[in-house]
Amino acid sequence: MRFMLCKVGDKKILSSKEYIFEPKLDGTRAFVFINKKKKVMKIINRRGKEISYRYPEFKFFDNVKESCILDGEIVVFNEKGLPDFNLLQQREQTENKIEIEIKSKTIPACFVVFDVLKVGKKDLRNFLLEKRKEILKNIILKEDTYFKKIVEYYEGLKLWKIVEKFNLEGVVAKRKNSVYKEERSEDWLKIKNFKSIDAVVVGFTKEKREVSSLALGLYKDKKIFYIGKVAGLDENEINLFLKISKPTKPYKIENLKTKIIFVKPEIVAEIKFMEFTKRKELRAPVFLRFRFDKEPKECVFEN
Repeated sequence: MRFMLCKVGDKKILSSKEYIFEPKLDGTRAFVFINKKKKVMKIINRRGKEISYRYPEFKFFDNVKESCILDGEIVVFNEKGLPDFNLLQQREQTENKIEIEIKSKTIPACFVVFDVLKVGKKDLRNFLLEKRKEILKNIILKEDTYFKKIVEYYEGLKLWKIVEKFNLEGVVAKRKNSVYKEERSEDWLKIKNFKSIDAVVVGFTKEKREVSSLALGLYKDKKIFYIGKVAGLDENEINLFLKISKPTKPYKIENLKTKIIFVKPEIVAEIKFMEFTKRKELRAPVFLRFRFDKEPKECVFEN
């Protein structure tokens, strides 16, 4: 089973009546497999990794009527009630059992469900979105601190005003009469509040600091194309990068004309930027964070 992913959309779509609109949450996408009879639950992220051990507070057997497979986002809400990816990363990067247990209480996470793919033995992926939404509503027994259903809007512009007011990540527009496709589809469109892109880190430079900047790339036709460098990492981010990156021999990066220290293309970073230049490099890039829930091969030119 694979995730249905969004393509990039335009604000014009917000006035359409053909879509259901949801806030784009700043979290980790996940499937949750719930077997009520056996009291077994699995959580699978986009990299295909089983991560339920990271979230001991997640026990959803009393939240749903039947065994099911749910699609949604793991988030951590801050004191203002807004999704906070920096807090989530503290959960995502913890492997020690004692620390996991402590953080499950001090930084509790929440699974926000927005789709249901299976109930009992019934596969729902070929059901239309509106029907799946109806089934999802009917199988949920209760919401609580750790389990919530996404808030849906039928007026995209109304949701967009909320997104702008609270500086949220954006809106996801989902075509009402679409089935669940296990691919990136135009039936689901993401409209971002600001321009950002997920890029694969191909190397780094060290002029004044241990890591002065990260060298970035995007995949196209199985080749990696250089799209520029980004600076501005803080000490914690630098230490994390040095810990997880794997230096390697130089390899082919299209359009790379600057000296870098090569690393294996295994780390994904989200970058805020103004636009692409004519040379297909990022203009005014700003480092936002590392994305451990995304595969490097997913870092492609979106348009």
